[in-house]
Amino acid sequence: MEILALFTLLQIKHYYADFVIQTYEQTVRKGIYRDWVGISHSLDHLSATLFILIIFNFFVPLSVLAILSIALFEFVCHYHIDWFKVHYGCKDMTRGLFWNQFGLDQLAHQLTYILMAWYLLLL
Repeated sequence: MEILALFTLLQIKHYYADFVIQTYEQTVRKGIYRDWVGISHSLDHLSATLFILIIFNFFVPLSVLAILSIALFEFVCHYHIDWFKVHYGCKDMTRGLFWNQFGLDQLAHQLTYILMAWYLLLL
């Protein structure tokens, strides 16, 4: 049951960071490697993940090292998934290829969350 709760919290976090607070500047500059505006989007995810894991820790005890390492893992994965999509992907929203790549990007993020939840619950 805990894995479903964690995965649900990660889904809500993903929606919030990707679709509520992400700025236009962040979406454009994620394709410029090491650009601080692009990096700030992944930092939003890192911060929200830390928040989620701290809340989750009240129900399933986690070590500080586990919380920090998983949040950093998500930051690195999220940054590179987004960078790859924006840097190499189709930019024309009227083409099916754009939506195919957008879906692949979202799938990669979801698989990252499954891996994170699985790892934390194995501890």
